[in-house]
Amino acid sequence: MLYARTQRREVTLDAVWRHEELIEALMESRDLLPVRFGTLVSEERAAARAVAERAPQLAASLERVRGAVELAVRAHPREPDRRGYRPGESGREYMSAKARRVEAARLVHEPLALVARDSVVQQGPELLRAAYLVDRGAVESFVSMVQRVQRAHAELDVLCTGPWPPYSFAEGGVSS
Repeated sequence: MLYARTQRREVTLDAVWRHEELIEALMESRDLLPVRFGTLVSEERAAARAVAERAPQLAASLERVRGAVELAVRAHPREPDRRGYRPGESGREYMSAKARRVEAARLVHEPLALVARDSVVQQGPELLRAAYLVDRGAVESFVSMVQRVQRAHAELDVLCTGPWPPYSFAEGGVSS
């Protein structure tokens, strides 16, 4: 277990970036369960106790992410988005637009989920906001699939970022 002695301080952008750089450096040489920035315990014994109390769950979570990283994907329509009801629009038009959004999200997500070990679809304003748990050796294949999806759906902007530490899969994220 890696930890650092610290004290409560003002959260700064520099501190957040230092935390992220540390986590990313650690993930280059080992599998890890990242802890959200700002998580504090009172002392080393309290940290050890917190880990011991959750040992089976943490071991299962570590096994879940072993050998993998997280890649994030967001998809937006290239044209202005029609999310809400517009005055003068019929219920049928509104539901048709909503169904098209759901279908577009599915067309992006399904082929990516096939390449990933696991995935989590998250709430957001985009057509799709998702995290994918991808084996380290399959990152290039996943990115290639994102590029194929983008070419197949020119009406969408599909953005892939990462690899990241597996935050979305570290503590019992809901799989899809």
